[in-house]
Amino acid sequence: MKKNLCFILMIIMVVFAFSSCGANESQQKDKSTENNPAESKTDENNINYMQYSENNNTDYTGLPENNVQKAPGKRYANKNVTLAGIEVGGLEESEIINKIKKLSQDVNVEVRNAKLSKNTWVLAQTEKTGKRVNIEKTLERVLNAKEGKKVKLAVEEIKPSVTARRLKANVVRIGSFTTFISDRKAARINNMEVAAKNIMYEKVYPGEEFSFNQELGRRTLGKGYEKAPIIIRTENGPKKDYGVGGGICQLSTTLYNAAGRAGLKVTERHPHSKRVGYVPKGRDATVTYGGSDLKFVNTGKHPVMIKAYVSNYRVRVSIIENRNQ
Repeated sequence: MKKNLCFILMIIMVVFAFSSCGANESQQKDKSTENNPAESKTDENNINYMQYSENNNTDYTGLPENNVQKAPGKRYANKNVTLAGIEVGGLEESEIINKIKKLSQDVNVEVRNAKLSKNTWVLAQTEKTGKRVNIEKTLERVLNAKEGKKVKLAVEEIKPSVTARRLKANVVRIGSFTTFISDRKAARINNMEVAAKNIMYEKVYPGEEFSFNQELGRRTLGKGYEKAPIIIRTENGPKKDYGVGGGICQLSTTLYNAAGRAGLKVTERHPHSKRVGYVPKGRDATVTYGGSDLKFVNTGKHPVMIKAYVSNYRVRVSIIENRNQ
């Protein structure tokens, strides 16, 4: 009986001892938590972080420990984007512009307008279409390109403002006249050729007056003229003679008729003292240096040019108007 009682008391003491240890351990943990709140918060954050990762389905593996932050307010090209074969991925906007400008140097072509010769008004230069890289459009293409995209330069054509077709269409013959050479003496033909070269491509601008004598000056042997038949006035009437520059009256007569057909205002003209055979009566115009002259004024809005030819026993004069000016 006494033995059984002692055994029961020992069991009660052991149970009481274990209960006291558990209570003390719990109190110590609570005190530790109170003294170290950051430890508890860290555990909560770890739990929340794991929950966020699971809910967000985001893979955080492979990220560098120190990510480089891009400057706020600036734009960048996506990874592996190329422009005309050049890598531009990850570049900032200003860097991309520099790349575009460098590439443009091999692409841009200056536009070229057609031109007329200042002297002859014939076509001297044809037009050429230009090319230019549009920097703004190209930049937007790069910045909007998806990762790995190949981008082309935005190239624009620049049309010339002046074309050969337009220039030639505005150079118009407004009057011409031809006379036939019946007196074919070599000296006479030579004199007409020399005089024709002197007035060839001569221009008369709006409001200006052309003078045949002023343009040719005195006809001399030194200028290439020769003695040839001329008509002179005498007290006894017209008479044939020889003079330096004889025959050029046929050129002045041809010019007079061309100017009339072109609508130019003739301000001076004199008939021969004797009828000539190369034009109808009243259509001739004689000239003598220091005396009779042929003059006309350009009353139009555009400059005109004289073209004179002596060939195949013909004298031809044309009045050309340049409406490009």
